[in-house]
Amino acid sequence: MTFFDRLRGRTGPSGLGLCIGLDPVPERLPAWARRHPDPVVAFVRWVVEATAEFAAAYKPNLAFYLAMGTSGLETLRMVRAMIPPEIPVILDGKFGDIGWTAEAYARFAFDVLRADAVTLSPFLGPESLRPFLDRADRGVFLLIRTSNPGAEAVQELPVRGEPLYQALARQVEGWAGSERIGFVVGATVPAALTALRRLAPDRWLLIPGIGPQGGDVETVKALAGPPALIAASREILEAPDPGAAARALGEALRGREVAPEAGAIRALARGLYEAGCIRFGDFVLKSGQRSPIYLDLRQLVAFPALLEMVAGLYAAVLERLTFDRLAAIPYAALPIGTAVALRMRRPLLYPRREAKAYGTGQRIEGTFHPGETVAVLDDVLTTGASKWEAIRVLEEAGLRVTDIVVLVDREQGGRPELEAAGYRVHAVTTLTALLDALVAEGKLLPAERDRIQEALRRSPAAASSG
Repeated sequence: MTFFDRLRGRTGPSGLGLCIGLDPVPERLPAWARRHPDPVVAFVRWVVEATAEFAAAYKPNLAFYLAMGTSGLETLRMVRAMIPPEIPVILDGKFGDIGWTAEAYARFAFDVLRADAVTLSPFLGPESLRPFLDRADRGVFLLIRTSNPGAEAVQELPVRGEPLYQALARQVEGWAGSERIGFVVGATVPAALTALRRLAPDRWLLIPGIGPQGGDVETVKALAGPPALIAASREILEAPDPGAAARALGEALRGREVAPEAGAIRALARGLYEAGCIRFGDFVLKSGQRSPIYLDLRQLVAFPALLEMVAGLYAAVLERLTFDRLAAIPYAALPIGTAVALRMRRPLLYPRREAKAYGTGQRIEGTFHPGETVAVLDDVLTTGASKWEAIRVLEEAGLRVTDIVVLVDREQGGRPELEAAGYRVHAVTTLTALLDALVAEGKLLPAERDRIQEALRRSPAAASSG
């Protein structure tokens, strides 16, 4: 059996499995383990015995064992020996070299430690993978789009009109032995999850970043889907009961299948609600009308992880569109547009609400050339009023507006109004879907949802946050 055949056997029909990182830090071990003659071995044995039932794979990170000094490699060998033979082992060494050096790394990983797969850096090209791919029963996970905050500085550099990580993913399809290659992509970069699953629908993904780093299981399930391994280390190793923690994550992965759109919207709805961007009650809006719901996406600036997730959801829509520049409508969409522009490495401009009374008196901030196409970003769509104003400023400057992208469509007439004028309108979600998601998340009672929807039907403009 190949490595990926074995993974399929461990994950079952869902194609989603838990990969448990075995990354012990001696000084962080529980007191009972530190009293043991061999604390790390005792602790890891306890974790493996408690979690083996729920693990699709284990992933020891080489660095943690090298940090133990000369005894660390022997400890790692003992850790490998205690893992049940039916559970695949991924050695997280992030190797990457050529020639005899690459061959030596492969012998160490596969012959000395008996790993079933490794993580590799693809920077040196397919030659650096050859000694690993020559082992037909082993696997390789390439570092494609990692979860660390600074990764985009390199991995999203533009290459022939697309980010480097996407260009690399396309190249891998043509490499010899590519059927034995999976991708490492962080749970904290939703746009990359979406893009890589679109580019490589059948390729295994190894997804770190769940838990403390900000990744969310439901979002990963929704945007990446199977086949995939979701990696977890600290949240299991440092849990009072590692078995219970592994069971909870495993059940979340093996649970009821969620449609990609539904899973992503549930994660978004939960985040917006918890950040106070969605509130329920009795509000007086800017218009003077009363409303049972207040939607304020200006609050996103106070929640960087949520703003990053929102930017990823916008990017997932925008990647399907053709445009030269992004244009954000002031004011709520400005931080969103900035986050999207940074994520996608695309230039951003914005039309001012009023012309400058000094200097050049310009109406548009940012550089552009007449005839270029812009995708307009806004936070919500109620009626088309604010969009028309921005579109007029852009088009009077010689720019072409073809697409408008919003996070929430309040379904109050804005979309048909804009589409009748020839613009394509795209929304990450609708207000109805957000309310349904909040019910599913236990944040809103069904009766309250129905009451709010009825109130909005009676007074459509009441949903506007002003």
